[in-house]
Amino acid sequence: MTNQNKIHIAITHNDAYTEHSVTCITSILENSKEDIVFHIIDGALNDFSKERITEVVKKYNSEVEFNKIDNSMFDGYKKSDYYPVQILWTMVLPDIEDLQNLERLIYLDCDMVIHSSLKELWEMPFDDNYILAVEDANGKKYSRRFLDGKSKFFNTGLMVINCKKWREDKISEKAVEQAIKNTGTPLGYDQTVLNQLLINHIKFLNLKWNLQYCPLNVWATYDDNIEYKLAIKEPNIIHYVGDYKPWAQGLGCYNPKQKDYFKYHEMTYYKKDNLENWLKKDKMQFYKGIIAFIKRYPLFFLKKMFWKNLFRFI
Repeated sequence: MTNQNKIHIAITHNDAYTEHSVTCITSILENSKEDIVFHIIDGALNDFSKERITEVVKKYNSEVEFNKIDNSMFDGYKKSDYYPVQILWTMVLPDIEDLQNLERLIYLDCDMVIHSSLKELWEMPFDDNYILAVEDANGKKYSRRFLDGKSKFFNTGLMVINCKKWREDKISEKAVEQAIKNTGTPLGYDQTVLNQLLINHIKFLNLKWNLQYCPLNVWATYDDNIEYKLAIKEPNIIHYVGDYKPWAQGLGCYNPKQKDYFKYHEMTYYKKDNLENWLKKDKMQFYKGIIAFIKRYPLFFLKKMFWKNLFRFI
């Protein structure tokens, strides 16, 4: 029987992202005094991944459960390297067998670090909404493409889920059906599916709860520059969206928040033997990152959003 007095956090990933999951978990536990139960959704994690996660959770005297999920429910979904079946797990979290007693649940992408206690987030009222979430950095574009062009489009990297309402209205069932029906297209991806199903029943949070900040290739479309700048200055959660991850050499040097990642990474099993030399090597590959950027955005200097995003920080 689950204990709702504890904070319940779900994280999904495969073995390739265990290192970043462990870093994320470390950041949570370094900044929290509350009792936390981690629910690692286990589609087929190997023993090494489970040992590393268990190791860090036990170090802080917290709890971890590896909750099995049956991927057969997604039969018919056309997976790819960029959109594996794991991205659909967020759509069915409240209905996973071991989570069915929960009334609320925090979901976090594992490419995040957390700078504050999650108690405030955990206790926020739903006001009869399905989730609490933050607007996507590219939300205006996605709203025009997938919604009505007026409604906000949320980022699924951080969700506080109203599990009770979710189950009552059979959101999991509807989401899986829609994802499979639209498989192989953007309409079949978890973020698009959930935004369409939950429209007008989303409580939007301050941007500091999911700072999607990679100014070189994530050109944010937020209306409120002040809120965005304050979130950049003092984020509660940093989400490493975009191509320029702190751990991607030749690219990481473009992410102004990479030091926050390595602060917690250095506390883990995966810490670099010589981080300083690693980062120097990263900077030496500066031109590799420039070439990667130009290949992706060959006409970036003609894009209005590139200049608008650049000047908002000047």
